[in-house]
Amino acid sequence: MEGYMRFEVVLTEQANAISQEHMLQHYRKGVLQEDLCFAVWQPSTGKERRTALIDEILLPRPGERNLHGNVSFEPQYLARAIQTAREKGAGLVFMHSHPTDGWQDMSTADIEAEQYTLAYPAGATDLPLVGLTLGQDGYWSARFWESNNQQMRRHWCEKVRVVGPKSYDFHFNNRISPLPERRNILRRTVDTWGYESQSTIGRLRVGIVGLGSVGSIVAEALARIGVSHITLIDPDIIEEHNLDRLLNATAAEIGQQKVQLAAASIAQHATADHVSTTILPISIHNTPAYEAALDCDVLFSCVDRPIARDVLNYIAHAHLIPVIDGGIAVETNRKQSTLFSAHWRAHIVTPFHQCLRCNGQYNSSMVIMELDGSLDDPSYISNLPVEQRASNQNVFPFSLSAAAMEVNLMLRYILSPSWWPLVRQQDYQFVAAETRIINEECHPHCSFRGRRALGDKERPFYIAPVSVEPSRSGLLSIWRKFLRIFGMVCLSE
Repeated sequence: MEGYMRFEVVLTEQANAISQEHMLQHYRKGVLQEDLCFAVWQPSTGKERRTALIDEILLPRPGERNLHGNVSFEPQYLARAIQTAREKGAGLVFMHSHPTDGWQDMSTADIEAEQYTLAYPAGATDLPLVGLTLGQDGYWSARFWESNNQQMRRHWCEKVRVVGPKSYDFHFNNRISPLPERRNILRRTVDTWGYESQSTIGRLRVGIVGLGSVGSIVAEALARIGVSHITLIDPDIIEEHNLDRLLNATAAEIGQQKVQLAAASIAQHATADHVSTTILPISIHNTPAYEAALDCDVLFSCVDRPIARDVLNYIAHAHLIPVIDGGIAVETNRKQSTLFSAHWRAHIVTPFHQCLRCNGQYNSSMVIMELDGSLDDPSYISNLPVEQRASNQNVFPFSLSAAAMEVNLMLRYILSPSWWPLVRQQDYQFVAAETRIINEECHPHCSFRGRRALGDKERPFYIAPVSVEPSRSGLLSIWRKFLRIFGMVCLSE
């Protein structure tokens, strides 16, 4: 539907834990007493989704709220919350608890409090009021209140997400995002992890950036396990040398867009009752693809380009959209024409995991090299040290293993109960035949630490409205040194 916008809320694990501990404290003692608090939110705006990012809770001070079975706040608490939101360039969030389970509707008193008492003063932040209700079982429900120049209009959210280091939790509004149908075609899948887990998987909105040998297998896996909303982003076309590794590709598809092949395969092999695919045959650093990525709940990074990884790093940290990244490294003995070594790895990228730059997937200078065209300049590449040159060797079994590792890591993150240990980076060494587990943190001065949940305020400077191919002109080469020096500064701030 043209112009249709969905609404959602995402909390960091800390924000979720602090607010739940405060608002459920009475229920946990057996007392039917509601509670409330304020918070602030930053906007994350995709093409069809507007998300409130919540990372800071403003708990009430003594005398700022009154408990009487129901609960009310004092004017000074509201004033403090609005002032804090304005100082941070953020919006106002109002949270309160209910003594019932699941997604909560609103009582007449709830509506009056949010629509008439809070929504208009919240306009001082220049952002809508976001209201959340917490059921006694810890289940969130949420809505936005926006003015249509006559009154405050309520937009119910499709879901609330909670991003943490160990798990990724989803609280769905079943009226907007109905439970998926129980289908016999998925019987074995549901038998494996249960209908509740399948109802989450079936309603995910998943994006795949890069539809090459790994991404095409990831797309196939998502279609087979019942994911119903898949976004495909890749500017490349199918070439002859792709046919030994690209799933479902034949000589007849040479010259076709990789996203078109993946979309056709998803339509043919999907097990969900209804499946929709969005295809963007452009790079992730083009505005339409970037905005489409912000509509997703999870993103798969199946790319080997530094700009794409930098964009996904921003999205994971600033927009709280987990990225499942992976890669394959192969080294051959060219003199003997034999395999020397190979390894592939997968890792989750969130504010609670090591970022893509700190784990060595790319660096700032590589981004600048791609921006100024030198990353594709044969004369420049020939002068690079061997360890800095691109390595494109790969075979289908390696891609299959890397894709499986990425998909299983996503499932592990989403299906994880509280008692499972922390999700860790996995690195499989082919020659040694062993999987190494790594869980390092970002460097102390990593700039992405400061980008957590800042949403639209943190946008890579090179995001372009249309695709522009790198120039090879002499004029551009004059700027290369300038870009490398000053681009490094921009990217590290």
